[in-house]
Amino acid sequence: MDIYGKNILITGGLGDFGAAIARALKDAGGKIFIFDIRDSNDPFVFNVDVTDETAVAEALQKIDRIDILINCAGEIYSEPLINVMKKTRHKRESWDRVISRNLTSCFNMSVQVAQKMSSKRVRGVIINFSSISAKGNAGQAAYSAAKAGTEALTRVIAKEMGMFGIRAVSIAPGFIDTPSTREALNEGLVDYWVRETPLRKLGQVDDIINTVKYIIECDHITGCTIAVDGALSI
Repeated sequence: MDIYGKNILITGGLGDFGAAIARALKDAGGKIFIFDIRDSNDPFVFNVDVTDETAVAEALQKIDRIDILINCAGEIYSEPLINVMKKTRHKRESWDRVISRNLTSCFNMSVQVAQKMSSKRVRGVIINFSSISAKGNAGQAAYSAAKAGTEALTRVIAKEMGMFGIRAVSIAPGFIDTPSTREALNEGLVDYWVRETPLRKLGQVDDIINTVKYIIECDHITGCTIAVDGALSI
């Protein structure tokens, strides 16, 4: 699929990944629409809580055609299952919130956009963001479960919607050099993860952008997860 002239919807499109992807795809000739909980004066940015099925449905009615959906919305979250010192356990409230923001949001968007694509006979592509945490990261039970679910959901979409020419692929980034990564990790942790990564460096946002473009342009890739992590996950 060519990017030029395509209608591209990006959730979380005002965040680190989303905004960079939006700029790159707009430069490549795509027409960008954004769903985000943050406000913007841009007429192509819609204030939508993508965990809300009804809000998503109402916002989608304002866009006639969608060729490409990129689900970037989500929340990185860490909380141990058990904190022995504090005698506490993982809160159900935070579990529900993280699952909703990372997995339910992806389900809401993917199902409704896939229906819209198929009804208009659009041979589209859905790109979901997973994480290396999908393999199970200590201290990230809810986040890991949500991202593992995202990868499974991606495979189901590919299997069910392939007959309509709709593809689905997920991207699992490792540690990417963004402001949010620097805010979440102190310098010591950044250095540790760099040492643990076989390529001995953080990924760059351009690595994610190039992967998104590859998925869009390669018409025979679907139903898989592409790791962009410098081999940290092996």
